[in-house]
Amino acid sequence: MKYTYMSRLSILAVGLIFLLQALLVYRLYETNVDLLQRELNLVMQSTYDADLNLRLDPSKKSKEPSVEYFGTTPPPGIDTTKATRIDARGLDKKLNKGLVSAMNIAMEEFIGRKYPINLPRIDSVAGVFLKQNNINMKFYSEIIDLKTNEVLETSLQDSNKSSDLLYSKVIFLNVKQTKGLRLVLIDPMWKIYPQMAWMLILSLLLSIFCIYSLYVQKRTLAKQRQLSKLKNDFFSEVSHEFKRPLAVLLQSINSLSNEKIIVNEEKRTRMLNIAEQEIVKMTSKTDMLLSLAQEEEGLFELHCTEFDFAKVVFDLVDNAIDTTPGSPEIDINNELKNPMIFADKDHIEQVVSNLISNAIKYSRESIDIKIRLYQENNNICISVKDSGLGISRENLDVIFEKYSRVGKTTHAKGHGIGLNYVKRIVEKHGGSISVDSQLNIGSQFIVKLPLVKNIN
Repeated sequence: MKYTYMSRLSILAVGLIFLLQALLVYRLYETNVDLLQRELNLVMQSTYDADLNLRLDPSKKSKEPSVEYFGTTPPPGIDTTKATRIDARGLDKKLNKGLVSAMNIAMEEFIGRKYPINLPRIDSVAGVFLKQNNINMKFYSEIIDLKTNEVLETSLQDSNKSSDLLYSKVIFLNVKQTKGLRLVLIDPMWKIYPQMAWMLILSLLLSIFCIYSLYVQKRTLAKQRQLSKLKNDFFSEVSHEFKRPLAVLLQSINSLSNEKIIVNEEKRTRMLNIAEQEIVKMTSKTDMLLSLAQEEEGLFELHCTEFDFAKVVFDLVDNAIDTTPGSPEIDINNELKNPMIFADKDHIEQVVSNLISNAIKYSRESIDIKIRLYQENNNICISVKDSGLGISRENLDVIFEKYSRVGKTTHAKGHGIGLNYVKRIVEKHGGSISVDSQLNIGSQFIVKLPLVKNIN
């Protein structure tokens, strides 16, 4: 339940981070669009003012332009036959931008009849202002009918208009405000995206980090749940493993109190041997668990001496034959000329015992085990081969993990620490262990231990 709450809180936190990121990116996008829009509006106004000045340049006038005026009475000295009256009724209501705007529109109305706006020249002037504002992108200008939103004239040469456009403010070209001039940026996002590059990159990296962290947490929680389950199974099976020898010990002790068994030396000796074997088994299992715990805490130490490795193997095989029901066949092929090895005898005995015990445990009804002792380079090697259940290829990588068991059967009990113990002890001695196995054919474990003193 605790892991579920942690997982939900993590997902909620990542979701909130994504929402905050999206909000920040959107706000940054709006800010950049607004800034670009303002720059474009300023460029449009500057372009129009410059173009208007060019059209008012006397050197470019071939003849006197027509005269237009406001009001009902023309100014003194004006030929009314050549003057055009502009209706200014309601002008302030339409413009609502002050006297300057009204004068600009009146001036455009005045000069536009003689010198109309030239869009290629507008583009030329606008290009200069755009570069000054560091806006390097394609654009065009157009004159539109503001009532119908129809394009009356455009400088766009390509008929395929982009769907991503940014329009400047409209410069009115007549008093009635039915016609206007504007600049149009093509694909303005190419201007906005570079400004947002670092923000987008940081957002992307943060998103990847959050997703990866969530993935790692999910895997960690799943592994913790699995580990918790394995540990519960482990303690359950260890309890069972200890209950059985304790029950045998209790039965043996109770039997020794029987007068008939006390006077019968053979039965008394057999009961004592059974009790001794069960105590040895319990002690070896306890030592194995303590050794693994000490190794994980960095407190594990080896106590090495020189001993006959072949003799240890033969003694363990004899003991396995005596204590295994039925008639197990365990053959030993000893090719060692010098069986002496420098290692921790107690732990090496436990390593070999575990390999033989596993070979017996996972054998079929008939137990047939081949053990080979040989030397390879500077290593003493032992190969334990059985013809039992075998291990699938996909499980070969996990059989040495703690609490991991494969090939579980109803008659083969265990708690998944034997092979992990074997691997750790062998590697602690500077050796190695490998396995070759096929389902329903059998398994072969090979342990290599250095002949010389090479202890980590």
